[in-house]
Amino acid sequence: MYKTSSLTLASYLRTIKELEFKGVDKIDPNKVDFMFEPADVAEKHADAFFSGKDGYLELFKNYRALKDMIFEIKRNNVSKK
Repeated sequence: MYKTSSLTLASYLRTIKELEFKGVDKIDPNKVDFMFEPADVAEKHADAFFSGKDGYLELFKNYRALKDMIFEIKRNNVSKK
């Protein structure tokens, strides 16, 4: 299981067809981890995301994934400060 608390990275990973979004793990009232499987594929894409090799600007062309992640935060009663 690959976990990240980065909303931007999670939104990007949500657009990767080889990954399955498994939900969120509420860490505390103000933070969640977004979970993806398979972990090795998620890690590969996360590395490419941070190195700029995966064309992560495509994320903004698919804003629905970002909206889905925000919904997950709200659904789990996590407040952002």
